[in-house]
Amino acid sequence: MRYLKWTAISLLLVSGLTIASHAQSFNKKISEVIEAGDVVRTNFAGTAKINLYQGNGRFGSSYGSLGLHNNPVNGRNSNQYGLTQYMHINHWVRARFNADYLIPTVQMYWSEEPSVVTNYIQHQYFYKGLLKTGFETANGKTVVETWFDQVDRDLLGVIIDVEGKAADVIIDPMENLNVHYGQPIMQSAQVIKHQGYFEIQLKCINRTASVFLSTNDKVTLDDNRLVVRLHPGRNWLQLSYSRPASASATVSKNRTVKWWREKWAGTSTLMLPDKDAQQLWVRSMALILSTANDDKRGFPPPMSFTGNLWPFSFPQDLSFIHSALLSTGNIQIAKAWIEQFAAGMEGMKDYTKRMFKVDGIFCPWVFPYGSFKDYHMPGPPNIFNYEIHNSGYLCRMAYETAQFVNDERWTRTYALELIRQTAIFYRNIVKKGQDGYWHLYIEPSMGQDEMGGVNKKDYLCALFSAKYCFQKAVELNLDFGGVYRRILLEGLAFPSLKSGKGVYFTNKSGTDEDLGRQKHPVQLNELAYLPVDLQVSEPSLIAYKKRYELTADADRPHFYGWTLGEFLLAGSRVGDVDGWKKDWNNIVKSNYTDKERIQLYETSSAYNASFYSTTNGLIVQSLIGNLVGDWFNKLEISKCNPWSGDVYLKRVYSILGVCVTGTINRTDAYLSLNAWKDSELELCGKKFILKKGKTIKVTILKNQLVTYK
Repeated sequence: MRYLKWTAISLLLVSGLTIASHAQSFNKKISEVIEAGDVVRTNFAGTAKINLYQGNGRFGSSYGSLGLHNNPVNGRNSNQYGLTQYMHINHWVRARFNADYLIPTVQMYWSEEPSVVTNYIQHQYFYKGLLKTGFETANGKTVVETWFDQVDRDLLGVIIDVEGKAADVIIDPMENLNVHYGQPIMQSAQVIKHQGYFEIQLKCINRTASVFLSTNDKVTLDDNRLVVRLHPGRNWLQLSYSRPASASATVSKNRTVKWWREKWAGTSTLMLPDKDAQQLWVRSMALILSTANDDKRGFPPPMSFTGNLWPFSFPQDLSFIHSALLSTGNIQIAKAWIEQFAAGMEGMKDYTKRMFKVDGIFCPWVFPYGSFKDYHMPGPPNIFNYEIHNSGYLCRMAYETAQFVNDERWTRTYALELIRQTAIFYRNIVKKGQDGYWHLYIEPSMGQDEMGGVNKKDYLCALFSAKYCFQKAVELNLDFGGVYRRILLEGLAFPSLKSGKGVYFTNKSGTDEDLGRQKHPVQLNELAYLPVDLQVSEPSLIAYKKRYELTADADRPHFYGWTLGEFLLAGSRVGDVDGWKKDWNNIVKSNYTDKERIQLYETSSAYNASFYSTTNGLIVQSLIGNLVGDWFNKLEISKCNPWSGDVYLKRVYSILGVCVTGTINRTDAYLSLNAWKDSELELCGKKFILKKGKTIKVTILKNQLVTYK
């Protein structure tokens, strides 16, 4: 063991933070950590409540308070808190604007929903991946259990145990659809009975698919709906997309439970002394892991597979989740995403040429589920599809995944060209001005601040993205001719955006009156989304302190989109405990979450836009970042720890090359750092060089490194 100084030894003795006393911290049961986030309801209100979401990254749905979907005609629930229907990543159509839209398949609901329920309980078991709902009526007792198979991801299961009599279950093909941008679309359905199962053939524009029903119950056909008549005892139903069920309900359930237990075991673990924070950690990770996988069949939409709001995926939103995947050890999913982006590289280049008449890759604002051929022809739906900052997030995802994969061949095959092409795009729209700075301008274009105007010069968000892409191109020896070094040395046009308040305007035409009308706090991008500096810059720090002044309605408090998530993440990076606590408390005060704190809305009080996984990704990053940070290319421990008491963490991954495990209490910590690759890192002012597989144990007291061995 190495002691750094005698005063540090005194601190060590006073604190009692010894190896022996904290060895137990490494033995926390993962099941306890995850079960702390379970949703348990014992009160049936009979009115609309937040639905509960399940999925496997390919197939998903939200379920209502009676365990199935809300009855669309005779039910007491409404769509106030979002839709209940089955969505599948392969079930999409190319419709208006030659854009791709996910569409629902079928619904499964009770023929009658009881008005009076007793002995009610609904329990979502995140550690097992199950949702169980039990209730009694005058006719008997019913228990419903649901899951989405994590081995055959085209399959879902439902078990219904009945004592006495239960209502019928309706399998209803969704035919009259209203797709995004006000498109009424008809999906036709035909039911075919086979030996042992039923097939529902669905046809909608360019999509033909089938959903298969298997069950041990009697099934009849009523006006193109399948009516399942439950019997006393155990009833099971399975729905499968594209082919009949591949396994029995029992096998499907058991292997799904096993998958979830193994997935949690391989995912970073936080155990926080704050119940609300612990629940949001678990529920955010469960939502992400239920929505993202390594299938490479398409990118998920922001509301997961609920069908709420947007039926297409946004690469920017994906990047907010991507970082959380990497730091929690879910590297295979992040890797698959980059491989999928790389597969669409030629399509993105053609799309960029068509949209902007320049070479390189402009990462599309929304990504197609199908090919890029004729995508958004003759033009996209609106100006927001020209947000030119987007390529920076693609570059970061490719770069950071390459760092975590740590395989030169993989990096050459999938990541390098994505990074090179994003830099080329910005090179082709940057020009040196008479002031000596390099300016960005192209038409059509739009900035991340949606209130900031169209076709403006020097969008701040795009300057951050261009700077990041140029930096990575230089680092990876992609700067042929040295043009990127020259641009970085002479400087992009940030100084020309400086306001009298010390913060940047969001574009060249910005005025002081605009500071306060922003939908998103773009000035915080270098603290939240793109690490372009090795320390907090003065304009970013001022912007962070003025974040409530910059952003529209924030002081009410009311937040649009992922704004509050960015506030929290920036606070973690700055190390502002009091500010972080204020932002955290505003999650509830601003109606950014439901009363049970199960999910996050896309915008404050946007109740039907529930399960906004984009902000969940930012929350996960922030909760980790409070404890383990590497944003400024050094390992920072407990930089923004807002909790009193012991925090336990296990295998938190850092891009610097180590996994962090141990205990943190305020500014004290006892940690193991395990090198998952050869790494060089700085911790508390000391530099370490670690070979892959090497583990060191460190003790930190009052933010000072005391011992290491």
